[in-house]
Amino acid sequence: MARWGIDDLRTHLAADSARVEELVALIRVTAVNRETLRLYEVADEAALMAKVREIFGEDQIASFVEVICQLWGGQVATSVVTRNYTARGRLLDVNYKGRLLPGHEADWAAYLICVEDVSVQQQALRLLEAARTHDPLTGLHNRTFLTETLERLEVGGDPVALAVFDLNGLKSANDRFGHKAGDDLLRRMGRLLRDHLPPTCPAVRMGGDEFVAIVTGLDEAGANALIARLARAADGNEGGAWQVPLSFSAGLAWRRAGEGMDQLLARADRNMYRSKRAFHGRRAVAGAAARTTATGR
Repeated sequence: MARWGIDDLRTHLAADSARVEELVALIRVTAVNRETLRLYEVADEAALMAKVREIFGEDQIASFVEVICQLWGGQVATSVVTRNYTARGRLLDVNYKGRLLPGHEADWAAYLICVEDVSVQQQALRLLEAARTHDPLTGLHNRTFLTETLERLEVGGDPVALAVFDLNGLKSANDRFGHKAGDDLLRRMGRLLRDHLPPTCPAVRMGGDEFVAIVTGLDEAGANALIARLARAADGNEGGAWQVPLSFSAGLAWRRAGEGMDQLLARADRNMYRSKRAFHGRRAVAGAAARTTATGR
């Protein structure tokens, strides 16, 4: 529905934060009940109003826009879950349920709000979502997260690369020291990726000893430099309880025009295997040199 030449109010307000602030300034709170004061840990309405921006914070602006969009769409009753703070700084998840009072459906002049503390429920949902999209051993994202993210990126046109990492020596660590040593190596790789990848490049454990980083917000030179920094950080890793060195082979591929994300992942994987073959080739040459020295040939 288009009104006054605006087709998408949410997008319109997102691009005009000053207008949103003007709308917020028009709100007048006429009464607050005792339970709401208790929830926000204030003594009276004056104390609530004095702390209102600290309590509601930036999240409340987005919530306000959502309520406006619901009303704009013709709803009389609205609902939105957001995050607030109490006057003492305690974080709350709250569900705002609002309703335009009879006779004010057109002018929005009287609006009743019920605030419900849903912190326990929201925390449970966050834990469930974390379990669904994270690998329990390394704490990185898992294959489910990767699949869903690649599906979203499939329709976008922003530059994106995938970096595939494969641990060197995991089987050897398992064979020599047992699976605890292998798990330790996997955890150290997870920490390496968490500590050195920027927030725009989430890391995923695909399974086994293979990891993927979704590279956005960097150009090609920046991505290559990032891989080099990870390699240097791995070289400086202390070796863990079993003194197993942390080492990986990596393959990086940038998305080409018209290329699907599955195709991009396959190319990055092929590049990683080329790196893996080169790694084993260097080890074979080094081993042959050591045997030649030992035998005098």
